[in-house]
Formats: sequence, structure tokens, C-alpha cells
Amino acid sequence: MKRMNFVWGVLVAVFVLCLSACRSTKNITQTEPHDDGGAVEWVDKMALSGLKEGTVTSKMNLDLNLGGKSLSVGGSCNLKRDEVIQLSLVAMGFMEVGRLEFTPQYMMMVNRMGREYVKVDYADVPYLQQAGVDFYTLQALFWNDVFVPGQEGRWQERDFTISKNQESTILTSNSGSLLQCQFVVDLLTGLIRNTSIAVTGQGSVPRLNWTYQHFASVEQKSFPDKMQLSVTGAGKDLTAVFSLSNLKWNAKSIELTPEPGGKYKRVSPDLILKQLIK
Repeated sequence: MKRMNFVWGVLVAVFVLCLSACRSTKNITQTEPHDDGGAVEWVDKMALSGLKEGTVTSKMNLDLNLGGKSLSVGGSCNLKRDEVIQLSLVAMGFMEVGRLEFTPQYMMMVNRMGREYVKVDYADVPYLQQAGVDFYTLQALFWNDVFVPGQEGRWQERDFTISKNQESTILTSNSGSLLQCQFVVDLLTGLIRNTSIAVTGQGSVPRLNWTYQHFASVEQKSFPDKMQLSVTGAGKDLTAVFSLSNLKWNAKSIELTPEPGGKYKRVSPDLILKQLIK
């Protein structure tokens, strides 16, 4: 019970920190701008290499570390493009103990063991609105995609400053959003190897780094099946490694989770976050 409550708390922290990274302060290293005809090339390679449609379902192993305390938990990761991100945590191989669900309208996290849940509309969180952080930000991370804050998954080449080194094309967002994003794209494959998210502002709170460690072949397209999230500057450093297996495309429908009622208590994600980073 205590172990799974820790997992629940850390997972809430992971995604609150992900979405609150728009308040962080970080200098992103840039290379010398290289403006040439190669801009179209990375767009074409990205479109050809990566899977960007349909439903992907998989088993998941999640390795968590918060402030030096670590553990692993199993579960599943179900994704439907432009509709839902659904993560389920399972104990003893069969009993769901927690669920995280993100749609374009809201994010919801359900703690089955503690009978409590968090549900927040993006529109109700002022700093998310100001920075343009929403469902499409998280979707881009899981699907190995680029994004521009506040544009609901839509972007054009002119939204980025483009630089190059020997191995990568480096895209730095130049929109008017508070959030600054940098994408390191492999020159050979067109796949994103790393996404970093930061902003220049007051204070120094979470910094986010999302690294793609491995890709699987799904329907003859590449899809990330091992990803590491790192968040620093929140009092306690946090890492989460998502390892996916048995990936299937359009194998089943994904049902949205009803909002819990009855004995479930609705709680604030900020309260859990404050308890964790003390």
C-alpha cells in the first residue's frame, strides 16, 4: 500500500512538473544558425520515418526515481492520436492501482488504492494557458513529434530557428509563447533524439528533458518504446523511464475513464506536489 501510494504521488508529480515546466528558467545551448535548403529535408524524413496516426497500445514498465528513492512498476500505455493518452499502473500483474488520462480538454489521475483522484481542465490553470501548454504538448513527447506551444499540434518550418551539427538538425521554437522548446533531430533518420523545454522568467523551478533511448518498428514505422523524462529544479530531482513492449497498432479501441464518484475524494495536484518536494 505504502509503495503504491509513493508511485501515485510520484506520477502526479511527474505530470504536474511536466506541465509546470513552462515556469522554469534555463539557457538552451544553441549552435550557429544554418539556414539552407535542408529545412524541407528534415520535415520529409520525419513524416516518412515516424508513426503519426491511429491507436498504439502496449505493456509498460515504469522506472521512477525521486530524490534518490527509486522503484519500478508495471502497467500499460494506450495512445490514440489527437484523442487520449492513458497510462495504467498494475500491481501483482493484474490489479490496477492507478490511472493517468489526458485528453485535449482535461487531465485526470485516479488512485485506486487511496480512493482519490485529480481532474483538471487545462483552461483552469492560468500558467498553462499563458504558456500554451496542453494535451498536444504531452502527445508530441510520446509520439516523437515537434510542437509549437499553443498551436494544438500544428506547426510550420518558419516556427523554428534551424541549426545543424554533424549528426543533428536542431530546431528551436521562436514563437511568442513563454515556453521555449528545442528538438534535436537525427540527420539520418529524421527521428527526434531529445526534446528540452524551458522558459526565461522569474524564479527557478522545473526544467524538463525528454530523451528517446530506443525505437520499435510499428507498421513499418518507427515509434519510441523507451523514453526518459528528467525534471530538475523542483527541490528533488526526478527521472522516469517509460519502457514499452508488445506494441500494437489499431488493435483495440480505448475507452475514456468515467470520473470517479462514491467513496473517491477529489484532491488538488498542487497539494500532492508540495508534499513530495518538501
